[in-house]
Amino acid sequence: MARILLLHGLGGTGATMQPLADGLTAAGHLTHAPTLPGHGSQPEQLRDVGWVDWLTAAEAWPADVIVGQSMGGSLALALAARGTCRAVVAINPPAPDPDAVDGLQWRQSRGHEWVDGPPLADGEEGYTRLPIDALLQMAQGWLLTVSTAVTVPLLLVTSALDEVVDPFSADAVAAGVTGPVTRLRLERSGHVATLGPERHLLVAAIVRFVATPATP
Repeated sequence: MARILLLHGLGGTGATMQPLADGLTAAGHLTHAPTLPGHGSQPEQLRDVGWVDWLTAAEAWPADVIVGQSMGGSLALALAARGTCRAVVAINPPAPDPDAVDGLQWRQSRGHEWVDGPPLADGEEGYTRLPIDALLQMAQGWLLTVSTAVTVPLLLVTSALDEVVDPFSADAVAAGVTGPVTRLRLERSGHVATLGPERHLLVAAIVRFVATPATP
C-alpha cells in the first residue's frame, strides 16, 4: 500500500481528482485529494494566496507518490525536487511560457486584474475567472523549482486534445528532470484528463506505475 497525494489544478478543487482517488483506493492504496488554499469558494479568495501557500498545504500530508494535474503537476514536481516522495505523476503540467507571462504582465500594467478561466470539463467544479496574480504565481513557482533535482521516477501524462496547455510542454518537463521518465499519451482526452473518457486508462497506468515506478 502506498500513500498517494492527488493535487488539482489552478481554479479547480479536489473533486477533479476523485476518479483517480476512487480507482487507487480500490487498488489498495491510501489517497488524499485536498482542495488547495483559495480554491473551492470564490475566485476572489485566490488573491490572498500564492505558490508558497499551495506548496505548504500539499506538503502537509506526507506521501509516497504525488499525482498532480496541471498546476498540481507543477506542485508535485516541486515536492519531488525536495525529495519528499519516491515517485511522481504529472498530468498535463504547464511549462513556463515567457510570451504568456509577458502578456499577463502587460495586461496587468494596463489595469486588468482578471482573465477568463478555461472552459470547465463535464462534471468539473471550478472558477470561471482567475486573478492574473495567481497565474503569475504559478509560473514563478515553476521557475523557482530546480527540475534537475527531480531524480525519482516520473510518469508524464499528455492529453492529445488539451485545450489549455500545449502538449509540447511535457517535452520541456521531460528534458528538465534527471530521473527516469515514463510517457503516457491520452488520445481522446482534454486538459482535465481525470474527468475525461480515458480516465480508466489513466487509473490503470498509475496503478502499474506505483507498483513498479521505474518500469516503462
